[in-house]
Amino acid sequence: MGAPLPDLRPLVGGTFRHPRQVLHTAYFDSVDGRLWSRGLTLRHRTTEGDGHGVWTLKTPVESGHALVRNEFSWPGGRGDVPRDAQRILRGVLRRESLRQLVELETVRERLSLRDDDTTLAELDDDLVTVSGGQRDGLRFRQVELELQSEQWSGRHVVHRLEAAGFTVGSSPKLALAMPQASGGPGDPHLDRKSTLAELLRMRLREGFDRLLDHDWRLRIAASDFDPRDIHRARVATRRLRSDLKSLGSVLDPVWKSHMRSDLKWLGSALGEVRDLDVLRENLKGVPPELDRTIGELRGAANERLMLVLEDDRYLDVLDRLHAASDRVPLAGGDATELARQRARDTLPDIVGANWRKLRRQVRKARRHPSPERLHKVRIKAKELRYSSESATTFVDGPARRLAKAARRLQDELGEHHDAVAAGDWLRALAYEDRGTGLSGDVAFQAGGVAADIRRRQAHVEAAWEHSWRQLRKPRRIHWLR
Repeated sequence: MGAPLPDLRPLVGGTFRHPRQVLHTAYFDSVDGRLWSRGLTLRHRTTEGDGHGVWTLKTPVESGHALVRNEFSWPGGRGDVPRDAQRILRGVLRRESLRQLVELETVRERLSLRDDDTTLAELDDDLVTVSGGQRDGLRFRQVELELQSEQWSGRHVVHRLEAAGFTVGSSPKLALAMPQASGGPGDPHLDRKSTLAELLRMRLREGFDRLLDHDWRLRIAASDFDPRDIHRARVATRRLRSDLKSLGSVLDPVWKSHMRSDLKWLGSALGEVRDLDVLRENLKGVPPELDRTIGELRGAANERLMLVLEDDRYLDVLDRLHAASDRVPLAGGDATELARQRARDTLPDIVGANWRKLRRQVRKARRHPSPERLHKVRIKAKELRYSSESATTFVDGPARRLAKAARRLQDELGEHHDAVAAGDWLRALAYEDRGTGLSGDVAFQAGGVAADIRRRQAHVEAAWEHSWRQLRKPRRIHWLR
């Protein structure tokens, strides 16, 4: 297999060499590479003496170390993609089918790196032969380090291998076996000369990507959703709806109306789960009985969200967003002319309109300071923030400062809204006849939590106008029209 690997035993507690393996691996994807574009790989692998083999789905992991990866495996023959894999990939693939891209024969030498009885990592030294595809017959060597412990970085081992002339690979072998496109002329790109249509296309693509990047994570969780994925997917729907509202004057009105309605439907299902996560966070310290109640409500909301993710309507939303991110559905006529104008010339008017809407809501909230009024201020601050963020490529400094100030106001009023919702939930629970009622001790503890929530609510009510005064300073809004 070429030059031998260097001796790594001085860097770890010890090493163990496994028997040589011969692996036959087939990689699968859609014709347009939907798995690859999300950093996903699906393969079927057999070893000598194994008649059926194993399917493996590899997913990217949010980690500070590039060599950490997640794997999910199922036994089975090459002709039958496991149902669990199909379920996880349903949102990414939608109506597209999987096909075999290429097959690799790999002669593998595997070395376990150990510290006492703990396996720190596995080092694979592979000689690979490609069958099929544009690189049929290609042979290459890959040295890959897969970490088994998050507490061990493997940095010294990587440096030792590189010093010996080896390149430690962390990319799928498919990247070497097939000429995969990492970008391409179809990918949106913005500069200061970009048009409003190009900006809108970029925002649609970003929203679509955010939804899909959390879609498969939610499906892996199988209703035990990570609050971070719920939150980020919900934010993706909100950003898209805001972008369609602020930038959508050039869009086909029927398409825009249906898309905003569908995104609201999806956002509501995500929001039901997210609101319970926020409620639990705001009600830390409540008696266990009440925390269990929130958990039961969240479980029911999870099940409803799973039904939404399996609904054809949701898949249609993804398909239409995908299509629009390649070709924006413009309204025609004067709207088409506006869409062709440079974004930097039109954005001061668009962001300025959102600024004036926020200012009107602030005036109303000052005259009638109610939770409902403050919530409307928050919504307009969020729309101003998102539209300002869209302008940072074209009006960098002022737009960035305005977006930051709008986010600060949005976050403050979001804390107020969450406190109001938590207080309302506790009060409703105290008056609701659940058959058993609340014991005196539970009611007393709940009352203490409610008092703390009210203090936090009052603090925001007294402080939010300072953030508003900061937001409206000339250095942040002088560029608006």
